[in-house]
Amino acid sequence: MSLILIPDSPEGQSIRRWLTYLDEYDKGGRAQLRRASSVLDAVMCPAVHRLRQQLEELRSTSINDQLLDRLAIACALMANLKQPTGRLAVPLAMSERAAGSDRNAVSELRFRRLLDAHNDEALFTGLRRALPLIDGLVCPIQLAGDVVFWGDKVKRAWAYAYYRWPN
Repeated sequence: MSLILIPDSPEGQSIRRWLTYLDEYDKGGRAQLRRASSVLDAVMCPAVHRLRQQLEELRSTSINDQLLDRLAIACALMANLKQPTGRLAVPLAMSERAAGSDRNAVSELRFRRLLDAHNDEALFTGLRRALPLIDGLVCPIQLAGDVVFWGDKVKRAWAYAYYRWPN
């Protein structure tokens, strides 16, 4: 399935509607996603399957199992965003510095560990721990796209963005 997870795509608009629905009508579903501590916990949330069905209807095809697990991770992470209106890509938000500070919001060591995540569980755990440090800055749709398509290409793009100059 060829998902296009960018803010202006039909899938991106579907994710925005899903997030709005969670906030306004399914607070219990959002809370369940926020409590998810593993990929399986996230997969077991009905709110994930609501978004999956919406995305499958857009493309008239089903999403493969690996992408489904990653979509569940993305849903749980997006549900944890207190302000899902940010505009920055995750690595840019991670490298942001508070005024007068010489430290990135997310340390280089934590960032490297995240890029070295050896499986989906490690990726999920690492991002769950990092997101509170950058909450208001992250674009939820870009977060979802990066998680769903996590691999060497995304990791390289993150590294280039995190180490952009001037920092």
